Amino acid sequence: MNLRPILFGSTLLIAGMAAATAWAWQQIPDGVQLPVHFGIDGKPDGFAPKAEALLVMPGLAIVLTLLFLVLPKLDPRRENIEASAKFWNAAALTAVALLAYVHGLLIATALGQGIDMTSALLPALSVMFMVLGNYLSKTRANWFGGIRTPWTLSSDYAWARTHRVAGTLYILSGVVSLAVWAFIGTSAAFIALVGGIVVASILSVVLSWVFWRQDPSRVAGG
Repeated sequence: MNLRPILFGSTLLIAGMAAATAWAWQQIPDGVQLPVHFGIDGKPDGFAPKAEALLVMPGLAIVLTLLFLVLPKLDPRRENIEASAKFWNAAALTAVALLAYVHGLLIATALGQGIDMTSALLPALSVMFMVLGNYLSKTRANWFGGIRTPWTLSSDYAWARTHRVAGTLYILSGVVSLAVWAFIGTSAAFIALVGGIVVASILSVVLSWVFWRQDPSRVAGG
């Protein structure tokens, strides 16, 4: 499986996070408590020391990158996850890019920039789900990425049909939330995104069972 896009892209993103951390470290006094958690209104409601605030996101990015590099080697259906390389690479890079974006927002907030964190995060999350939805339909049954239910993992037919529907629903959730964010407001958009993803996930699980029952090879076999 070609994991070079993950290795190259994540390395650049993590290097950028490290450079931003080194620069911000010099700008922020020791002993201050920096905002690291925000409510749905975008205002900080949790604080942490400088080291935690500036190092957690780069650390998470490193751990996440290592997981995306190692997990394909552990999958019992390795040939399928190799065939899902576009989805796997897109998921990894999108996740690390989101962490880098959040890291930049945290640094800006720590330096006194008046950022509405929820409003700033909403479009990034929407785009992330749109990207993942676009690649979901291109995956094959594997143990680490996608809608993994007993029915999708035991039926390639159920996997393919379920992921086509799930991909469309995730894209639609992202598009709707972006539209709501642009024309109505952040709180409504957040509810639209979370609601859309929850509905899409529940519906995907139910449909995986329906498609499993409709699997021609299963029906023909008994």
